[in-house]
Amino acid sequence: MPLDDALRIFASMFIILDPVGNLFIFHLLTFGETHRRRLAVGTAAVAMAAVLLALFSLGGAAVLGYLGISGPAFKVAAGLLLLMPAYQLVVHGQLLELRSGTQDGGLQVAFVPLAMPLIAGPGALAATVSLSETYGRPLTLAVVALVLLLCWIGFAVAGLAFRVLGETVLRLLSRVVGILLFSLAVEFVLRGAAKALR
Repeated sequence: MPLDDALRIFASMFIILDPVGNLFIFHLLTFGETHRRRLAVGTAAVAMAAVLLALFSLGGAAVLGYLGISGPAFKVAAGLLLLMPAYQLVVHGQLLELRSGTQDGGLQVAFVPLAMPLIAGPGALAATVSLSETYGRPLTLAVVALVLLLCWIGFAVAGLAFRVLGETVLRLLSRVVGILLFSLAVEFVLRGAAKALR
């Protein structure tokens, strides 16, 4: 069922891209900037991440084939790559640890670390290739675009979210996402290993 497939892709990519957890680093990196400036940084970050994910979805399988990397092996690798961000979310409540002195509202932070590796990190790129091979590129790209839209909305309302919900609630939500991401990473490894053994 296309709807069931779309929901599976959405659940996977929402957990991996983590629009909720991304609020922390975005808020720290753009703290003190005007809302217009923050929106520009968020838009640039999401746009760059979209380009990277689309490129891997469209050409990732061909590159893997050229290198002689099998689908099951890549699925296991994707699962292993997701373990570290899952650990960061559960332990710290965010994907990266930043010191207060690293704040920089310039557009350069939209590309590093926001677009890469925060949004389109190795795990997300690997998962996009794997999901594209499993469910097809058009459906995967459409759902990824939807999740990226949620990331952009999160960046747009980051300041309001911190004022309304508070940092404690947002970190709690991020830890829940981290537990789900751990489960997803293990599932990727188990599926890839089972397929390889067959």
